[in-house]
Amino acid sequence: MKHDAVEGGTYCVMDFLHLASAVDLNALAVAVRPLVGADFEFARDEFVECTVASWDGHEVIISHPLDAVVPEYEAGGELTENNAATYVTLALKRPAGDSGDVGSAQRGLAVSIATALATTFDTEVLHSKTWEIDRATTTFWNRRYRGTRAVVESPKPRVLSSGWKRHALATTLESLRPAYDGPLDFVHVIHPRAVTDRRRPFPLMRGLTADRIARVQPTCSILGPIEVPVDGRLLRGELVTIPHAPHEMLEQLSSARDALIDVLDYAEHRHAGFVSLGALIPSISRQGRLLKQARPHLAITTGHGFTAVTIAQMVEDIEKEIGPEGVVAVMGAAGSTGRAALRCMFRRSPRRNVLAVDLPQQMSKIPEIPGWNPAVHRLTTVKEEIKEAAIVVCVTNAVGGILQADDFGEGTVILDDAQPENVDISVLTTRPDLRIVKCLTRIPGLHCPFDMGLFAEEHLDPEVNFTCLAEIILSAAEQHPESCVVGDPTDEQLDYLERAAGRHGVKPAEFFSFPSLGAIDLRPRLR
Repeated sequence: MKHDAVEGGTYCVMDFLHLASAVDLNALAVAVRPLVGADFEFARDEFVECTVASWDGHEVIISHPLDAVVPEYEAGGELTENNAATYVTLALKRPAGDSGDVGSAQRGLAVSIATALATTFDTEVLHSKTWEIDRATTTFWNRRYRGTRAVVESPKPRVLSSGWKRHALATTLESLRPAYDGPLDFVHVIHPRAVTDRRRPFPLMRGLTADRIARVQPTCSILGPIEVPVDGRLLRGELVTIPHAPHEMLEQLSSARDALIDVLDYAEHRHAGFVSLGALIPSISRQGRLLKQARPHLAITTGHGFTAVTIAQMVEDIEKEIGPEGVVAVMGAAGSTGRAALRCMFRRSPRRNVLAVDLPQQMSKIPEIPGWNPAVHRLTTVKEEIKEAAIVVCVTNAVGGILQADDFGEGTVILDDAQPENVDISVLTTRPDLRIVKCLTRIPGLHCPFDMGLFAEEHLDPEVNFTCLAEIILSAAEQHPESCVVGDPTDEQLDYLERAAGRHGVKPAEFFSFPSLGAIDLRPRLR
């Protein structure tokens, strides 16, 4: 992990205070100034407005978060770390070479500030936690200060592990923090879809600006447990994330790859049987090859194999609804997932009318796919040609929406497997005739409490998730002795995964669209 070197040290301890009232920042700074060693300066970004005092490696950050309270974490009017109106964060950096207890003075400062704010502004103040970042431990205080009384409640503090070294820190959401600390069957690694997602695992840090969170955030964040009952036993895994959003992975490729190596180190620490790669991570690791070279003894899988199997099955399911006569266009056909999906489609239906779409420099790869038949299969680099398709399959590695409303013919069904999505929901505003379906799979008994952003609450289906997750679960369920899919999947691997899915009841999910839409009907609409 690349440590923050600001002022010659790394962030090592943070104390978090929360106020029930939205008190003026200037008034708060005036009240706290006698207790700290520097004047306050105001700052603002898209997430918070704050005032900060810094001295000798110490920081006091008083802030008003600009984002709304997350409703599911409200606590019936009681002040919590998630629904506070004002945040005070006490941060401390460890000087280079210092290995002692540098946080003892800060603990006294936290009590002084909490008492001063409670009495000055007649508001409740909660001192929730002390987070020792480099030691990966968290002290739960839950001390409440109110009015003229110093400590209203002072329960016995609890000290718990909050991760592993500085490489991996667990989410501060208590409902998601994994309780199991034994050997794992698998670790599934993903990445945030946008910069705002980086903040989700750590609502405790809602009072920090984006640049400070970037300097504190570990290379591997533990988002929650994953559990699946299989053949009378319980498979245990963890969902982890690197901090790089899609555009950051391209701009900071070396840093993103270093973060993945830290994930592998964490997986070794947890004696994980498998590591699986989600979303765009296979593409930045050369389909897992770089990670396999770095840690040859670890079993790795990319998710491309079962994704390809599922795409082929879902194309058939869609054709059962809309008819089998139309063209199936595949966007990103020359990529690893695209080639594997075409191979699966050719094996299931050799005479299907397919239009393979990709960039000019990639086109030579496509006719080499087993089953390619120029009599019924066509190549194009011209995006406009997908207007003739009844079904458009999206499997590109683009970092955002690349297809617009006028790119499609009337009534097209779009099977979008890309993460981030290749087709934005806004397309449906001007083209209600289109139907957009996500490539998802149903995993019986799946428990993955972290919100992947697949469903609105009213449409929640906990057994439905991404196909890359299903691949690692199938590999673990079958106790596969080695890496499953690294690089392009082979026919043997595709057959293996298809048979394993049949044995364990894993199958394509119903036709789910965007979270706000849930399940949709694909039957042709009246024009």
